[in-house]
Amino acid sequence: MDRRTFHRRLMSLGSLAAAGTLLGMPGTATAGPRYRNVPSQPTGSSRRTVVEYELPPAEETHEIVKVPGRPMLLVSQMSNSRLVKLQLDTRTEQVTSVKAFPLGAPDAMLHGLAVSSRHPGRIWATHEGADRLLLVDPRADSLEAAPRIEREIAVPGGGRGPHYVNEYGDTLWVTLKGSDQVLALDHTRPGRHRLFDAEPHPIFAAQHPVSGDFYVSQDGASSLLRIEPRSGRTSRIPVPAEQGSTPVGLISGPGGIWVVLLGTAKAGTGAFGRIDADGQIVWHRLSNPLGRSAWLLHLAFDPPGKAREPGLWLLASTIVSEQARDLIIRVRFDPSWARVTGEEYAGLPTQLCKAHRLLPLENSVLATELTSARVAQLISARH
Repeated sequence: MDRRTFHRRLMSLGSLAAAGTLLGMPGTATAGPRYRNVPSQPTGSSRRTVVEYELPPAEETHEIVKVPGRPMLLVSQMSNSRLVKLQLDTRTEQVTSVKAFPLGAPDAMLHGLAVSSRHPGRIWATHEGADRLLLVDPRADSLEAAPRIEREIAVPGGGRGPHYVNEYGDTLWVTLKGSDQVLALDHTRPGRHRLFDAEPHPIFAAQHPVSGDFYVSQDGASSLLRIEPRSGRTSRIPVPAEQGSTPVGLISGPGGIWVVLLGTAKAGTGAFGRIDADGQIVWHRLSNPLGRSAWLLHLAFDPPGKAREPGLWLLASTIVSEQARDLIIRVRFDPSWARVTGEEYAGLPTQLCKAHRLLPLENSVLATELTSARVAQLISARH
């Protein structure tokens, strides 16, 4: 397996609130390993490593999840409907082996991945082109074992283009990018389902940890959809123009729903926010020069139970602009999650890769690269 390694030394920019830290900004990687050390080592700095792993060729590499209790990651490649298994070293978390398997027809457009709690060891997946929801046994005990589709559920009611999927008890919440709808489906009795009309185009859905309402990012409408699951009532929350536009990444987190903005038609704005129980959004803006113009696509929190200072990971992407940067960003907060106290930046070795999704592990964080068929890993990053 071809692996590219980049070593960094964390460069402190001082103790000012929201000061940024640059972990390295290389250009496009060339074949074979390459090493780069920042020579200065101020007090409190520590060594960081960015590693890239080659995946089997594909035009679009999308989602990434970890199989619970197993040293294995799963990545979806939509352009050829392949599920890629990545074996991890149990000590270092580095990828040791990679193998791809077809999951459905080549044009089925494998996309969404989500770990199932109701079916331990299984994952839910979406065939965006075939309008199917899949329950998959990835057979995580063996890298060589081909994943098995155990169950297929057709998207009901004429819905099209299942994009994102996640499991909430007996209900799957699915964004339908083809028909601009959101599907809530009882996977124990698929005949029980509801379809909610959305604006173009629903991308992510998540349940608010306090109110229980569901929120959906709509990147084509630059607004959020709020769904009250008991009543079925929906409402629209527009993104303020002064913050930017194009909400994409959206997840449940401390105190609310967290969302990032890809930017305006002309520039990234480095804006992200938290939605409270009343549907009000408190916005934050990155302050470092790299962050102020960042086009933010995705975000993630550390694994549950990991004792760290409050903070989250952001992913900046070149998906809509060649003037952008592909970055993994760590944002630190005060204990109340109200004030940003620091920012750190790591440039992906392969720029213009249209960085796509984030997955934090115990001691590292990974990012999929949409167009380069690679996964980047920032190892032992400071939290």
